[in-house]
Amino acid sequence: MVISMADIFQIEARGILEGLKLAWMRGFRQVEVESDNALLIDTIRNDFVENSNIVEVRLIHEWCNRD
Repeated sequence: MVISMADIFQIEARGILEGLKLAWMRGFRQVEVESDNALLIDTIRNDFVENSNIVEVRLIHEWCNRD
């Protein structure tokens, strides 16, 4: 089984997304996301999200901008 860089990127994004969902369900509204994947964090924080074809990245951006 060969895992590509895109797969790793998506897996890490899924982990962040699930963590944000869990924190939200437990009542936390201000959380700090940390990752050693600088490209993923830059993609989430900047306007690159709209160009991403990875659904998890767009969902993370939406969760981060919830009220």
